[in-house]
Amino acid sequence: MTQPSDSERETAPTDDVTAEGEAYPSRPRRLRFVETPAPQPGKTVPLAPGVDWGRVPLPIDLNHINVWLIDTGDGCVLVDTGMASEIVKDAWLLIDEEVLSQKPLRAIFITHIHPDHIGLASWLQQRFAVPVLMSKRTHEQAQLLLGGKVTSANDEAEIFFRSNGVADLSTVRGMFSPARFARLASGLPEVARHVTDEEVLQWGENGWVALETNGHAEGHLCLFNARHELLISGDQVLPTISSNISFTWRGSDPNPLQSFLTSLQRLRDLPADTLVLPSHGLPFRGLHQRVDDLMQHHEEQLDKLANACVSPKTAAEIFPVMFRRELKGMHLYLALGEALAHLEYLVHAGRVERAKDADGINRYVRV
Repeated sequence: MTQPSDSERETAPTDDVTAEGEAYPSRPRRLRFVETPAPQPGKTVPLAPGVDWGRVPLPIDLNHINVWLIDTGDGCVLVDTGMASEIVKDAWLLIDEEVLSQKPLRAIFITHIHPDHIGLASWLQQRFAVPVLMSKRTHEQAQLLLGGKVTSANDEAEIFFRSNGVADLSTVRGMFSPARFARLASGLPEVARHVTDEEVLQWGENGWVALETNGHAEGHLCLFNARHELLISGDQVLPTISSNISFTWRGSDPNPLQSFLTSLQRLRDLPADTLVLPSHGLPFRGLHQRVDDLMQHHEEQLDKLANACVSPKTAAEIFPVMFRRELKGMHLYLALGEALAHLEYLVHAGRVERAKDADGINRYVRV
C-alpha cells in the first residue's frame, strides 16, 4: 500500500467545490492506498477477489468515477455507470469490447440517485438487456426527476433560495430545472426490484450485504463483502473529498447531516482493515481513520457555524465561514444545501434557533 503518486493527484482536488463536495484529504499515512495504478478510461483491472476496477471519465470538475464489476461466475454485475455523455459512452464501448464480451453483464446496481452514478443506467440496460437494481428511495427520486413527474420547480426553488438569503439568482437558476438533471441521464431505467437495507446479494461465490447509508443522498446503498472485507462505499466514504451533504426543498430528510454522521458510524463498525472501494479517488485501507477524520471535519464546521450565529445569520451570510471561494452556479447551489444541512443539524441539537422574519427570510441565531 502506498500514498498516491503525482499522476493520481487528480483524486485530490484543490479548494474548489466539485460535483460531490469539497477537498478534504486525510493527513499523510492515515490511509494506505492500493499499489494498483488506476485504470485508464475504458479499461479495467483486477483489484480484489471477485472484483474488477474500472474508471470512466466525467465531463465535470470531478473528472472520473470508479465503477466496479463484481464476478457472478457466469458474468458480472456492474456497480454505477457514469453520466450520459459521449466521452462516457465511448469508455463503455471500450469496456464492452475488451471485458464484457468475455464476461457478460448480468445486472446493474445503482448506489444512489446522482447523475454520475445513475446517468447511463438506461442506456446500458437497453444495450445489454439486463435488470437494474437500486433502493426504493433512489427509484422514487429517479421517477420524479427522470420520469416526467416534475415539469417545473423554478418557483419553489426560487422561494427556497431567497428565503435563505440568496438574493441574486442569476448564476444558479439553471440548476433548478429537472430538465437539467435529465440531460445528464439517458432516461429512466426499468427497475427490476428494490434492494433493502441489510439484504444479502449472492453474486457468484460471494455474498454482498447492502447497507443503507443516508445523508449524501436519500436511499444511498453501500455493499459489504464480509468474506474478503471489501466495502463498495459509493460516495459515503471518499478518500480525499468530503461529500456534499445538502438540505434542499426537494429532500424529505429533515436532518441529512445527522443521517450522514449516523451512517458513517455504522460503517466504522466494519473491520478496521476493510478495503474501501470508493466512487472517486483511489481504493484504500484505513476506514476507521477516514470516518474519524470526516466526523471531526463536520464537528469543526458545526462549531464554527454555532459561533458565527452569535447574531442572527442567513445561510448565505455564513458562506465565508465554510467556504473560501467565490460561489456561483453549481458551487452556489451545493454551498447553500451544505450550509443549511449544518444549520438544521444545530437546530435539531438545540444549539441554534431558526426564525423567519416579516420578509420571509430565515435567520439562525445561537441559543
